[in-house]
Amino acid sequence: MSAERTATRGLTLLTTTALLALGTLTLGTGTAHAADAAPVGIGRAVTDTDRRGLFSVSAWTDATGADIVSVSARVRSGADVVTEVPALTEESWDKGRFRVPESAMLKLTEDRGAIPALGRYAIDVTAKDSKGNTTTRQDAGVLDFTLVPRFGELKQENNPSRENPRLRLRTTLMGEQPGSGDLVPLDNATVTFVRTYTGDKPEPAASVTAVTDASGAVTSPEIEIRGWANLRATHTANTATAHGSAAAHAGLSITPYNVQVAARADRARLLPGESATVTGRVTHGAANTPVEGTDIVVGFRYGGGSGPTAPRTVRTDADGRFTAGLTGATGLSLSGWSARPAEFYVSGEATGALAVPVESALRGVRSTLAADHKVTVTGSVAAVYDREARFAEEPVQLQHSKDGRTGWTKVASAKTAYYSGEFSLSVKGSNGGYYRVHHPVTDAYAESFGPAHRLTRTATRVTSVNAGPEPVTKGKTVTVTGVLQEKPGSAWKAYQGKAVDLYFQAKGSTKWSYVTWGRPASNGKITLKTKAVKDGTWTFRHAGDSKHFNSTSGTDYVDVR
Repeated sequence: MSAERTATRGLTLLTTTALLALGTLTLGTGTAHAADAAPVGIGRAVTDTDRRGLFSVSAWTDATGADIVSVSARVRSGADVVTEVPALTEESWDKGRFRVPESAMLKLTEDRGAIPALGRYAIDVTAKDSKGNTTTRQDAGVLDFTLVPRFGELKQENNPSRENPRLRLRTTLMGEQPGSGDLVPLDNATVTFVRTYTGDKPEPAASVTAVTDASGAVTSPEIEIRGWANLRATHTANTATAHGSAAAHAGLSITPYNVQVAARADRARLLPGESATVTGRVTHGAANTPVEGTDIVVGFRYGGGSGPTAPRTVRTDADGRFTAGLTGATGLSLSGWSARPAEFYVSGEATGALAVPVESALRGVRSTLAADHKVTVTGSVAAVYDREARFAEEPVQLQHSKDGRTGWTKVASAKTAYYSGEFSLSVKGSNGGYYRVHHPVTDAYAESFGPAHRLTRTATRVTSVNAGPEPVTKGKTVTVTGVLQEKPGSAWKAYQGKAVDLYFQAKGSTKWSYVTWGRPASNGKITLKTKAVKDGTWTFRHAGDSKHFNSTSGTDYVDVR
């Protein structure tokens, strides 16, 4: 049950209780005994906000199994009935709410209606249910049969400019007649014109007022414009013939003072903490007349944005010239510089390229020295202050030093991956030493160095290689000997080590074939035996471990007969 219905029903019960002592209760046009209080309720009649020739009202019945079958209304001025609406229709989307049908819309007599004049009228409503219960509620509501204020288009009479930064606004204020929808001028009505500045720091709204003429037309006093603003006209009416509020909105149009800004920076790349100087000149018109005494904002452009970022404001001299210094900002990805007038009406801009690399770091650097003398270094390049920043194919170099302090030389180079910034550098033939990664300065990243890593392994070798006897008869035994050594310091010494493999290369072939393997004795001595098949060369190969390099021995040729 709606709040309106509950309140109305409570009022009905209160009235019923009071009249029970009298023995009868008058409900609408019928009379019932006290024990037969009418169950039909009527809510408040409400005028449509925009279409004031229509109104609606809620009606219900509490009789079991009954429905509301008819709702009618009459419109009064005092005791005089102005018109009647014999049947209100139930809303299809709001059960229990009844509305004046479109065909019975109330209109003025001049529009072939029954309402004699604009104003406010009392509404009486009668409702009946399917069991014959009937209720009439007098003064169920007030018909607001007044004009609805409507604005025409809000226009500028002129475009403000640098020479004349003021404008006037004009519009027309009309009243929409109930029922017919005809528009009539609202004469002698006060209209408020409002200017509201937009931007990061909007100024308080400023307003002026003016009064409409007989045609409803109105022109504002002059309004000063010092920046981009929203413009609005408002009116609120509460008279015997007009009621309500209206507003019209407009954007701002200006006449710009176009200038030419010619400027240049004294460098193309600005490292963090360094400074660049931007110099330029502002002129106007085909004759390039100097624009004196106007403020110019000089700053960085951030990415593809409009900028400027970290601005400096300078003033042009008598010849229209200006100079501004810019200092590289830490942690910003900047794409250049711009110089533009700060004055609202002055329009023009100069831009230029100025790379401001962000501070970079080499992260997750890992260095390895394999047993085959190959150095591999991996990691990534990243911005110090913006972990999400990514740049395409940054250069990186692998550098080597014997002592880790001096004599750094480039031994390999590569490019980082497009999005991740990851890289992999490698160099072959290394016997160890100190290695670090260097990222040279680019337009995107400042210079950076990775940590210096010392990479070491112990050298190994197989010496005194001998295969015999020579010559040897085919099918007989060939014995190949050698000595495995390591060099943990400045001298070579015997190394028992791990397995040593024996390889053979037949005469006239370029392919080495594995034959057998064996372990050196404690003195490093290696002795391996095999059958002689054909003429060829014998050699040893030793696979290093996590601390030793691989090594390959010298060779010995054996003639097989």
